[in-house]
Amino acid sequence: MYLGLDPGRDKIGFAFVDEKGELLYSGIIPKKLFESFLIALSEGNWVELAPYGCEGDTSLLVDKNVELVLLGGGTASEELERGLLRKKIEYEVVDESFSTLQARKMYYRIHPPKGFRRLWPLSLLVPGRDIDDLAAWALTRRWMEKKIVDGGVTHGS
Repeated sequence: MYLGLDPGRDKIGFAFVDEKGELLYSGIIPKKLFESFLIALSEGNWVELAPYGCEGDTSLLVDKNVELVLLGGGTASEELERGLLRKKIEYEVVDESFSTLQARKMYYRIHPPKGFRRLWPLSLLVPGRDIDDLAAWALTRRWMEKKIVDGGVTHGS
């Protein structure tokens, strides 16, 4: 499984994604809790992440290991890089361009508009919550798609 991180000024979106690109579990944590997040990650203590969840279920993470962290290279990524290096967690930096727009589309795929809102263009709708976690999923999928184009996802093989 892969872990996507979408760093922001005050919060971090995270998404655990399986080898097929499907979302297993995602959430948003306050940036000040990143060190605690890394401890939970290194220990496989997924229950610690439950209060921050947005999509999926922590039970889908049981008995799985993170092969690689995919870190969005935008706002505040250097601070997260330092934390990953301290914990000796392997990562790659991924281009974050347009990940928020992709996240919005993903949100409406998971939560289709209801009633008359179905008739509005998605570009005019505002998601009912922050979507930093889905941006993390988007950048993870982007990395996976690029690897397939470049000859397949070989990390961890």
